[in-house]
Amino acid sequence: MTKKAIAVLASLLIIIGLLGGYCFILDRQITALTELQVEAERQVSDMQGDIDILKTKMGVLKTDVEGKIGALSTKIEDIPILDAERLYQEVKPAVVEVITKTALAEGRKGSGFVFDSQGYIVTAYHVVENATEVEVILDDGTISSASVTGYCPYSDIAVLKSEQSLTMDELVLGDSNAMAVGEPVIVMGSPFDLSGTVTSGIVSQKGRFIEIEYDRGKRRWVANLIQCDAPVNFGNSGGPLVNSKGEVVGLTVARINPEQGDGIYYAVSSNKLKRVALAIIDHGSFDYPWIGIKIADLTPEKARARNLDTINGALVTEAIAGSVAATAGIRADDIILVIDGFPIGKTADLVSYLGENKSPHESTVLTIIRDGEELELTLELGKRES
Repeated sequence: MTKKAIAVLASLLIIIGLLGGYCFILDRQITALTELQVEAERQVSDMQGDIDILKTKMGVLKTDVEGKIGALSTKIEDIPILDAERLYQEVKPAVVEVITKTALAEGRKGSGFVFDSQGYIVTAYHVVENATEVEVILDDGTISSASVTGYCPYSDIAVLKSEQSLTMDELVLGDSNAMAVGEPVIVMGSPFDLSGTVTSGIVSQKGRFIEIEYDRGKRRWVANLIQCDAPVNFGNSGGPLVNSKGEVVGLTVARINPEQGDGIYYAVSSNKLKRVALAIIDHGSFDYPWIGIKIADLTPEKARARNLDTINGALVTEAIAGSVAATAGIRADDIILVIDGFPIGKTADLVSYLGENKSPHESTVLTIIRDGEELELTLELGKRES
């Protein structure tokens, strides 16, 4: 073999070696790129999974946020907003002035409102008490004589019948039990002969049982009262207490004695008003349910003396002889906790429940505590006499 051939062969071997090395390096690079591609695909797959999970979470979050926004919007819509101007325009056509005369004096002035399309008007009983003549002045200034259809002194409610046809719509009665303490209300009426007066405030409390002192020294306990701070004055009695929907939720009857304080006014609940007024229209009177007991609120001292850790309940101070209570076995010092499943926190709860839900001759179940033992008594309600 010649030197030239050996040189060519050596060159070929070198080239082959270089090509082999290059192929080896290229193969390693291809392998590394393949592994990198696989890793990249894995990472992309993982990222896609994360993206899918994130999308799912975002969808849930969106649904949750939308739900909360919807609930919040509903709550905002449910917040009663008092538009006094609108309410005034809606209510005033059905509000009237009431003027009475008695055999002994000029009589009284008060307010009232149209109860139904038959010409019946409701007002406070003490406005028309002992009246020999009654007139109502309509919103348009028209004067109409009216007759007293009937009344319930214990509710301070009276129903009048206008002799003149009434063309305005009656006011809608709302559910006084659905009211919330703090809810805005307005009062309309004719205080001090200032007809068409509107005042506003809030519901301060419900279910009051108050002894009201009327003019001429008369006093009377009245139940189912709504307490409010919408200003009420002489002449407002019998006017409507109206909620933000334009519904009547009470009949204005009294205010606290100005010498004692201010900002406390009372209206008979619309649920009680409806019961009493319909009974008077249908039957000429309202039969007030009666148990035949004298009761008092529990004080901390009275509760501790009886080994009680609560002042909830109505304490019986006397079971009147011959009453349905005495016949049923109720005794003085019994504590009434529940009536027909309705819990009694104070005497007002018991009296208000009877006034809005029960009638004479209906059966009722009382849960009482006697000498530390809980008992259940059933009795038939009587009728409270005038």
